Amino acid sequence: MRARELFRRFVGILRGFGFKQWFLLILNVTLVAATIASLVGLNVVCNTLGSVRGAERFRGDSDMRFAQIACYLPVGKGKEESDILTFRQTLDTKLMEQSLEAPENGSLYIDAYSTSATVTASSDSSKNVQVEAIAVGGEFFYFHPLQLRSGSYISSDDLMDDLVVLDEELAWRLFGGVELEGMTLTINNQPFMVAGVISRETDFATKRAYSGEAGLFMSYSALKRLVDTTTISCYEIIMPDPITNFAMGVVKESFPPEQVDVVENSSRYSLGHLLSVIGSFGDRSMRVNGVIYPYWENAIRLTEDYASLLLILSVLFALCPLTFAAVLIIKYIVRGYRKVKKAVPEKVEAVIEQRREERLEREYEKKAGGE
Repeated sequence: MRARELFRRFVGILRGFGFKQWFLLILNVTLVAATIASLVGLNVVCNTLGSVRGAERFRGDSDMRFAQIACYLPVGKGKEESDILTFRQTLDTKLMEQSLEAPENGSLYIDAYSTSATVTASSDSSKNVQVEAIAVGGEFFYFHPLQLRSGSYISSDDLMDDLVVLDEELAWRLFGGVELEGMTLTINNQPFMVAGVISRETDFATKRAYSGEAGLFMSYSALKRLVDTTTISCYEIIMPDPITNFAMGVVKESFPPEQVDVVENSSRYSLGHLLSVIGSFGDRSMRVNGVIYPYWENAIRLTEDYASLLLILSVLFALCPLTFAAVLIIKYIVRGYRKVKKAVPEKVEAVIEQRREERLEREYEKKAGGE
């Protein structure tokens, strides 16, 4: 009965609405719906790329906080594998100073490095094809978990560095299929063996950032043999971050921001970072330090722009309903205050008058009894 009565009152209120009330109601309902849609879109965009969530996967059930950091080096100023080994030694020392110990049969950090170059690939059944080779080291495919169509990834644990991973387009162009594990091909006239075939990312950001041309993945040491001027242009690491900015500080000591673009992927979609993206609108589009981003970083930056835009829209859409709600709340508070201010004195006066009458009545009864 109570719910039915409330419904009747609500219907009665709606029937009493004029044009202004109906306009404000429809406007605010529309803006609330737009706010919800923007927030849903923001959540979708922030969860589009798996390459920025490596720290979550590496942490697992641990209570320790981890940070995922990427460093992008300018053209012609890349690092060598010896530089990466030196950094790892420095990192081990820093972690020991913080009394951080690796779990049994595990590690406190995981890293990867990469670069790219144009090479010529061919097979017995195809002519030479110019393709982009991404040379990788460390645990590259942990950071970039591309879907395997067949075979396996390559890693630094492989005994030989003559294994390659093809993407689907190159697999079809060279061999006419994707089940190619163990097949041979030549790259810059050197023999290699196919370890596996992967599918490229299908999310909207990577499709915009990647050229879509055929490509392959090979070990860094192999590309170094083919092109001796090769240097590392991207370094990525997941490591403990026991106190705020500890991980970033350690990385920046070996990769100074004045020479390298250093970003923390594990906080790319935090409120603070998105606000900084909004604040640097325009400036962040200008590259003056010679860094050329790989396609996965361009995809991340695209989602950052989209996320920032959706954040702005969410705030703008929510302003009117929140202001309207605040005005209504204040209005009802003032109205209630006025009612209380008026009702309380009247009630107090009534109580006083009642007590005065009761007192007079008792005095009269006492007087009458005395007579």
